[in-house]
Amino acid sequence: MSCAEWKREPTAYDVFFGLALPYKPPRNALAAFAWRRRVWLETTFALSMMQPWEKVLVACFVSLLLGSLVTGMYLYLPHHLSYIHGRAMYYLLGYDAGVSSAWKWSASWMTSGNVSSWAGGVINLNDDL
Repeated sequence: MSCAEWKREPTAYDVFFGLALPYKPPRNALAAFAWRRRVWLETTFALSMMQPWEKVLVACFVSLLLGSLVTGMYLYLPHHLSYIHGRAMYYLLGYDAGVSSAWKWSASWMTSGNVSSWAGGVINLNDDL
């Protein structure tokens, strides 16, 4: 690395989108904060030791993992919270839900996050016409 490259002041674009991490923080306060976070991230997880294509591969894997986690929470967490609420009411108040509501709860899992439940109703409406 040349002396000029080492002394170069990076821009905010270099910090946010560059594959090579600049050695100095930029003058912009927001970009300097992002530079400090990026230095922490790259040194903690040894990303600074990787080739650029390896960094991209790790970033894709992490974003895919986080995306699937958020999607799963969006689809199934509300249903699970209602189940936990029912169990808490049973333990706190002593109300037994009974067999019929247990069947209703287990049948609701078939439609939780499933698009085909309302699509089947549309198909049945068209069959009647």
